[in-house]
Amino acid sequence: MHAIDLELTSAEGELRQLQARLRVVPVNDVQLREALERALISKQERVGRLRTRQGSVPL
Repeated sequence: MHAIDLELTSAEGELRQLQARLRVVPVNDVQLREALERALISKQERVGRLRTRQGSVPL
């Protein structure tokens, strides 16, 4: 399924962007750090679901 491949690739790119943004958050910006951490957890779960779905889809 090409749609799942594209969706997974896009989600993985977004995951890497969140990880990069989290590395450069100012130390005193706790609110931003917490928001990015929540978004990162959510995105990791989504990528995991997409990877699982991709593995279960016959080629």
